Amino acid sequence: MFPIRSIWPISVVIFCAALVGCGGTNQFGSQTQNNGNSSVVIAMTDSPPSTVSVLSAEVTLTGATLAPGNVSIFSGSTTVELTRLQTDIGYIATASKIPAGNYTSVTLTFANPSLTIENDTGSTIAGCAMSSICTVVPAASSLSTTVPLTAFTIASSSLTGLLIDVNLDNLLNSALGADFSSGTTVTSFTPAGTAAPPVGAEDVVGHVASINASGNTFTLSNAAGSFSLKVDGTSTFFQFPNSACSAPGFACLKANQILSVDIGLQADGSILARNILFEDADSSDIEVEGEITSTNVASQQFSLIVHSISASGTGLKIGQAVTVQYSASPATTFDVDFLHVDNLQESTTSFSTFYTGPADLVAGQEVSLRRNSTSTNSTIVADRVRLRSSRVTATVQSEASSVITIGQNSSLPSLFFGHGGVTQILAQTSVTPPTTYYEIGGTINASTNLTNDPVSVRGPLFNTGVTNRTLLATRVVLK
Repeated sequence: MFPIRSIWPISVVIFCAALVGCGGTNQFGSQTQNNGNSSVVIAMTDSPPSTVSVLSAEVTLTGATLAPGNVSIFSGSTTVELTRLQTDIGYIATASKIPAGNYTSVTLTFANPSLTIENDTGSTIAGCAMSSICTVVPAASSLSTTVPLTAFTIASSSLTGLLIDVNLDNLLNSALGADFSSGTTVTSFTPAGTAAPPVGAEDVVGHVASINASGNTFTLSNAAGSFSLKVDGTSTFFQFPNSACSAPGFACLKANQILSVDIGLQADGSILARNILFEDADSSDIEVEGEITSTNVASQQFSLIVHSISASGTGLKIGQAVTVQYSASPATTFDVDFLHVDNLQESTTSFSTFYTGPADLVAGQEVSLRRNSTSTNSTIVADRVRLRSSRVTATVQSEASSVITIGQNSSLPSLFFGHGGVTQILAQTSVTPPTTYYEIGGTINASTNLTNDPVSVRGPLFNTGVTNRTLLATRVVLK
């Protein structure tokens, strides 16, 4: 086994709703109807390969079945980009009418695994030359796995959860071959209750495809699919212009707006748009988000691996390496994403001088681009470069006051130390608003001693030093 420098958990949720019709868009899938009235939520987490930086990872889920009884809780085809989910949860599908009873295993079936990596191993791996960025299709010895369940009982008319942990460090071998029967464990949880992952999918960018005012729902679409989202009295609306609405609320939503949405799972199993952030008034210039892999200020360019696209049919692909071109005239705008933890704004004022223009761009930053219509499939001409939340996994070196220093024993992804010699990331935590702490199957908080532990941190990444970076941490997840 070779070390893969970031071991990050991936959280993916399949939602099975009692007495609710199935189907909908591909984000939530279509399900086989079963003679029952209970519900199951399946959450999948994962941990990856240590001199390889995994820049993008995709896999398609094609089935999930409970045994005994061969009870299908997901069928169809849903592809997930995993790197954003180091600290988050992605909702995949709905099902209904799950029979109550005792279940002893769950079988998951996958297809089309794909990795975009930077190879800093010192030798060619899976056909990818040294110091190269390549897309690798892992040779899969097994694309399905049956995971035993311990004391998993679904009560009548209930809502139950399964958290499936797929460890990529075990899943991938030294040649980047994949065996989905390896490294998988399962724990149970109660949605919005005991052991439930906090919040869910964060910063999901897409355009408003449809609005149902009578049902207080809207459909958010992007290159990955569509999300039918509920809005209620707890949903919050941010940065909508006066031209869209006179007061924050459902009436602010307009067709073709580009939004960034935080998605959560309610106690009753409903999928909720928790925070709704206005990005652009229309989708004529799409939004592309990804991770910077290198910069060239002299050429007014940087390289990026695509993680998300606000619309389909653009000619771009998730995991694709592209060149980004910015300019001084007309000037490309550089700004920092509006940040919030739950419904509270996170201030970036103390870091405002560290992101003012091209000189502050560095490898490892996650940015969102407004793509000018003059762009091509390989070169994006950016009208705007907006700093968004990076996800980084490494071992905690030390803790002091509100700073968690990660990068012990060169555990940072090679993308950092290979581009500028960065050896540490200072994760700046906060009390007001509070940084969210989470551990699968456990409870941690700001007072927990995390030294020597592997963690994933999320937040905007600032170029604050020669051998270190500062990340304003909105979430800390213990691996």
